[in-house]
Order: sequence, then structure tokens, then C-alpha cells
Amino acid sequence: MGSSDEYVLEIRLLSEAIFASGEKERNLVQSRALTDNYGFVYFHAKSLKGQLKRQALWLLRQYIAIGKGDYAQAHNFLHSLDVLFGVNTWELGKAWDLEEFMSDYLKYMQVEKGLRGQGMMRLTHLELPHEVKDAFRAMIESDAFSSHDLISAQTYIRTEIQLDEGIVKDGMLNTYQAVKKGLVFQARIFFEEDPSLVLLDLLRIICSLDRIGAGVHRGRGEIEAKLLINGKDARQELQLGGRGTA
Repeated sequence: MGSSDEYVLEIRLLSEAIFASGEKERNLVQSRALTDNYGFVYFHAKSLKGQLKRQALWLLRQYIAIGKGDYAQAHNFLHSLDVLFGVNTWELGKAWDLEEFMSDYLKYMQVEKGLRGQGMMRLTHLELPHEVKDAFRAMIESDAFSSHDLISAQTYIRTEIQLDEGIVKDGMLNTYQAVKKGLVFQARIFFEEDPSLVLLDLLRIICSLDRIGAGVHRGRGEIEAKLLINGKDARQELQLGGRGTA
């Protein structure tokens, strides 16, 4: 596939999720959703790439476990991971406790200088499809719809409390904007090199991604993720089976 192909990560929220901006509003919510100047909710590209990379590292652990000492498949997957995201020795060693595997990988690949550390994949923010944004932007500019209306249509205000013997703990009453389930978001994917040799592993990473959002537990909403190539589901284009198939 050439550089003229269009690659899109498409995510449908199957439950509420938190796309936190890190900003607080007095008398409204303690954690706002990340929005642009018009009021469109989005998930930051850096956060998106980070969660994809973490999912890829989790998958790597599964390949290592499945191999039971035969690391050939895991070696090939790590090569794709390094090409796509860039991997450093700290991630594999200290964070994921894979020093021994990494040493074996470097010998297997006959790599003397280690991992490349800088990936070739770039992502845009995860946002509503451009045709949806264009339609609502036109209504906002014609005063038929307001940014406040738009934010309300995309989010709920939720309250989270922690109790101690039936009493709310001090400072443990939190309000936040949760992005509504059912919304579909897209991020465009760009490659600095020919991606054909690593596309199948990227598809495996995307299809295995089942949660996204801020936080570890409640903030990460359940999702269905797809890779689209020129508008078509890449599972058929690349002949991969169902969701999460490796």
C-alpha cells in the first residue's frame, strides 16, 4: 500500500469515558472534558498514542507468555512495535520487567545499537468525524446552535463520592464531565515510512484495545476500535479475523 492510502483509527464508545482537560471550573465541575473552541470534545493525540503503545506492550507480554521460550513471534511483534512507536530500554526493562527478553531480541535481530526509540507513526487528535463537525460548526456560526448546547449534547455531569461509614469523606466529592456512550471518534494516522510490513501488527493492537480515557478505572470507557484503510475495515483488507484476533 502506498503513501496515498488514508489510514483512520475509529473508536465507538460503548460506555461513558472521561476525556479530561486537566482544567477545573468553579461551581460547575472539578474535571472538564477536553474541548476545542467550538465545544467539540476530543481526546488528545499524545494521550491516544500513549494508550495504544501501552496496549502494544501488553500484547507483547502475551506473545512472550504464549511462546513458552520460543520468542520468534514476540521478536517480530517487538520489531513492529519499535518501528511504529519507538521503544526505549527503560520501558522494556524497568517498567515491564523484560530485560532478559530484550537482550535476547537484540541478539536475534543482530541489532548492535539497541532499539530505535523513535517511531514512524503520527496521530491526530481523536475527534468527531469531520462531516459531523462541519454540520454543527455551520449551525453554531448561524446562531442556530450554541457551543454550550454542543457540549451538553456530548457530555453528562457525573458525581463520584467516597463514603466512610456512610459519611462522605473530606474532599472525596468529585464532579466531572463524562463523554456519552455511542459517540464515534476518529483519528488520522500518518507514517513517515512505508507501513506495509507493520500494518497487520498495528491492526492487532487496535483490535485488542478495549478501553480508553483518563484514569485507570472509571475514567476509561469501554470501546470498539477499528482501523480503516481508505474508508474500509482493515480486518477484511488485511484478512484478520474478529475483534482481538492475533
